[in-house]
Amino acid sequence: MTRPRPHLTAALLLAASAVVFTARAQEEIEVRGSQAGGFSSRADERKALREVTDAASLVEPLAGVHVRRMGGDDSFATLSIRGSSSSQVAVYLAGVPLSGGADPTLDLATLPLWPGSQAKVHRSFSPATLGPGSLGGTLVLDPPRPSSAPGTDIWWGVGSYGVLRTRVGDVHPVGQGLLVTGLSASRSTDDFTYFDPLASTPGHDVFTTRDNAGHAAVSGLVGWTRPFRFGDRAGVLSVTTLAQARKQGLAGSIKAPTPESTLETTRLLGALEVNLDSGMGTWLARMWGRRELTHFRTDARGARLTLDAMEHGDVVVAAGGALGHRWRWDSLRVDASLDGSEERYAPGLYVGGVAPPAATRASVGLGVDAEWRMSTAPACVVGLSGRLDRWRDVAADTRDDNRGTGHVGVELSQGPWTVAMHGGAVARPPSFVERFGNRGIFLGDPALRPESAWVIDGGGRLRGQVGPLRVELELTGFATWAEDLIVFQYVGAYGRAKATNIGRARLLGVEGELRLRGGNFEGRVSYTGLATANFDVCGSTSLSTCVRPALPGRPAHDLVLDLAYAVGPVRVRYGLDLLSGMFADASESVPVPARVLQGMGVRWEVAKGLRLALDVRNLFDVRVATYDGVLGPVRAPIGDAFEYPLPGRTVLGSVRFSTVR
Repeated sequence: MTRPRPHLTAALLLAASAVVFTARAQEEIEVRGSQAGGFSSRADERKALREVTDAASLVEPLAGVHVRRMGGDDSFATLSIRGSSSSQVAVYLAGVPLSGGADPTLDLATLPLWPGSQAKVHRSFSPATLGPGSLGGTLVLDPPRPSSAPGTDIWWGVGSYGVLRTRVGDVHPVGQGLLVTGLSASRSTDDFTYFDPLASTPGHDVFTTRDNAGHAAVSGLVGWTRPFRFGDRAGVLSVTTLAQARKQGLAGSIKAPTPESTLETTRLLGALEVNLDSGMGTWLARMWGRRELTHFRTDARGARLTLDAMEHGDVVVAAGGALGHRWRWDSLRVDASLDGSEERYAPGLYVGGVAPPAATRASVGLGVDAEWRMSTAPACVVGLSGRLDRWRDVAADTRDDNRGTGHVGVELSQGPWTVAMHGGAVARPPSFVERFGNRGIFLGDPALRPESAWVIDGGGRLRGQVGPLRVELELTGFATWAEDLIVFQYVGAYGRAKATNIGRARLLGVEGELRLRGGNFEGRVSYTGLATANFDVCGSTSLSTCVRPALPGRPAHDLVLDLAYAVGPVRVRYGLDLLSGMFADASESVPVPARVLQGMGVRWEVAKGLRLALDVRNLFDVRVATYDGVLGPVRAPIGDAFEYPLPGRTVLGSVRFSTVR
């Protein structure tokens, strides 16, 4: 089998566009914050070129981001940043951590989405005062805020595979405060047909229906904010509450279909935040709580295939808080925060199986972020960030550890050019699922060690104008050297994933993003290239040279392209998604077939505040891919994960009505 070699073709094309770049006034280009603290990307539900269906599709086009789906939209989906595994990405919603020791791999399908939702992805390095970081970056999802423009925004869609969706967001004054409400609901059957390699023979393709992939979900959010005074100090009180319920069919893999398996989940979340002027800056106090319940059911056959119980319910309860202060001087900003939390995983009654042990994690951390803007030419910003964390796990045994992390960065700006570089250390303890397993498909290792890594990155951004086009180009390179990296590897006949430590691993990569806007045209290209190596394994040897295999589940190339052109009130979009160079196992013997998918969309601004849209994904109904196997070409269904097929062509029609100014 020929191993794909990562190349930087797409990134070089992005860089080549800078040759014709001419610097002009920057007022119309979207202004971003300083990159001295770390590279980040932002997605806005209202500004997306594509029709956004779920939280995964909101962040999917961002550079450095890879979403792995176990099926169509709303199926189990995980997030990878710069080649990280899904358990290495921290996720926050309205300042509340949704991932942690009890649930490290957050299913993106369970994240709520409303009109006006925004997502920010910190690539590798995140602010220390945000909370405990992770090895692979951080996703921060912001629901509609009380600071948003007043008004009502309603989005409704209907599409293939029985899809029905609605999203409602509203911001209105109530007394002296502002009230924010959000509603998100969706359902689908998602019973699509896929190429069945087990039933097909040469010259005779068989397509099988993937049953039990549908879902039904509803989420509601209420937020309230009110200004107040404490003596001569001004302050703001904010309250956020969230309630969710979801029922998801678990179709299983091609080799082990589970048409009777379902997972029901509920999530309750509340947060209270107070900001108070201190004269020298601002005090911040936050308290939060979260409760999640999962209820799994299957039949006897499904239990045998997954080695799981026929029925069980698990509860995760977490609570925490933070106290911090933000100082501001002429050229110096310092943020400090002391935070702590406790989370408990409690398995319920297991019918026909053995329950994993209950587990509790208590943690406390101190984080400091500083940014110094120097009056030099070129303009220089220096960023420093550091955290000290201590955690204690109580389960089948008791483990505790201390870990210090941090990084330093610098940003230089001159005219249209901005250059930034960062370097530092990141770390993460193993989760309960990684240590003890859960729901059959995940096999744990109680002896897992905490993972850590050294990371460096550097790159630049160029903004300006080429003729009528406003242009923004960003190109970044990064390198990660990890120790005791925790990965899930496929083992056994039915593709179960076992957590294991890799002693040493390396990830090298490049990210590029090009945005074009002007007149009736808008375009965006993002690319991520990865070259990973597992130094614990010799894939092959030749003349005493050891060839290190790539880490599983990391694509070598991930490209997203969108081009849009408007004629009067009608805008037409063309999109392309390319993914290649990914393996499911640690020895590169199980490739995930490469794919190139195309799509189109049309939007019609009927009247002020009213928009109709039609979006087609996988335009040419690509469902089969071919790769070079040991004995010749092998045909397989396309998918993000081995033996979990993706659907063919899908169509989504939507209506949006907004009174937001």
